[in-house]
Amino acid sequence: MRKGYTLIEIIITIAITGILSIGMFKAFEAITLRSEKAKILTTLSIDSQTALDQISILLYNRVPMSTQGCTLNAGCVPLDQSINNTILTWYGTASESYLAGDYSGFVDIEASMSTKPVLQSPNTNLGNVLATERNKWGNTFLLTDMGLVFSSPFDQGEQLTYTIANSGADTIQITNPTADMTISEKYSLVDSAYAVARGADIDPTAPCITALGISANAMDNTLFLFYDYRPWKTPAESFCADTANRAGKVSILSANVNAFRAQILNGTIRLSIDTNRMVRGGNPVRLSKQKVVF
Repeated sequence: MRKGYTLIEIIITIAITGILSIGMFKAFEAITLRSEKAKILTTLSIDSQTALDQISILLYNRVPMSTQGCTLNAGCVPLDQSINNTILTWYGTASESYLAGDYSGFVDIEASMSTKPVLQSPNTNLGNVLATERNKWGNTFLLTDMGLVFSSPFDQGEQLTYTIANSGADTIQITNPTADMTISEKYSLVDSAYAVARGADIDPTAPCITALGISANAMDNTLFLFYDYRPWKTPAESFCADTANRAGKVSILSANVNAFRAQILNGTIRLSIDTNRMVRGGNPVRLSKQKVVF
């Protein structure tokens, strides 16, 4: 009766156990990697969708035809003429004041033509406008921070925005009228300009960016939203100015963004965000999302 195992049997047993262990380890590693990729994909999907939703909400209240495509050094052109521009900018209307009934958005042309730059705007109260805007921007907000833009110049691709001063009921006084100022019936009051750009497409030394304390490695692929700046003022304010001009405020929309695009197709704005993130072993997880804004 045998009481033990031979050396060959022990070696074979160890070999089989080793083979099974390697197989189980590979299977466990594959499951872990798939789980990690799924988690990253979910995170990228949520982050990119949230960023697109935030941009689209702000774009919904834009001044018609005010969207532009820009580059840091070459300036801006209307978005429908933009091809490779990497920065999206637009004017935001004072929508809260409009919805509250603080201004009508219309000028009485017959009453205004002989009294420029005082515009007769029925059902408009700039005192109420200021109160509503201060609820949004804070008590330091002034009526002179606002701009007025007529719809027809924007339809022609121009951006003639006038600052305003407080006037009596049903009137708006322009503080910077031009000699050839043209009045149209429909106007919008604007309270802020907005810009969206990746860190790779703006000046990384600008004060509004350096104040965030983002590492150089993460800067390029971070998508920023700039707001609370007013290019119609004198001197003009920039979305990420140097020390010579007032800079707007900035917040982070999303990280891990390797491309952001905006274009006009069939009368709608198409927003696209491409994101990626590395996982173990240097394998990237990539996700692209689009959103249409009417």
